[in-house]
Amino acid sequence: MAFKHLRTVASGVAIGAASWFFASVVSGEFEVYDSSMELAVNHSILSVSATLVAMRYRASAALLFIVSAYFGLNGFAYVMGSSESRVLVGLGAMVSGLLFLIPVVAALGAATVRTLLRTRARSQSCLP
Repeated sequence: MAFKHLRTVASGVAIGAASWFFASVVSGEFEVYDSSMELAVNHSILSVSATLVAMRYRASAALLFIVSAYFGLNGFAYVMGSSESRVLVGLGAMVSGLLFLIPVVAALGAATVRTLLRTRARSQSCLP
């Protein structure tokens, strides 16, 4: 049981760091929240990943994944960033915390759909 949570945390940290990395590769700049395209790439990766976790497992696993991705994203920005970006780490953490509502909504929506589909499948299996 604990290994499943460890795997969720590790994959969240890795996806969070990868989302920042790929967004910076697409834009050519390290600061991903400076343009809307970088933000779209970053949150597309996070939202799709969180939706897949929510559909595969449950909402609690998706929320653990998102929190881990948050730490991975901000950790990558702090470790790989310049001295200027390290100074602004607090501001970046607050901004990315607010923007993480997008993957949270995606994950909760996917978890709701998963629950509805499972409930429907169970009710249909009980029919004569």
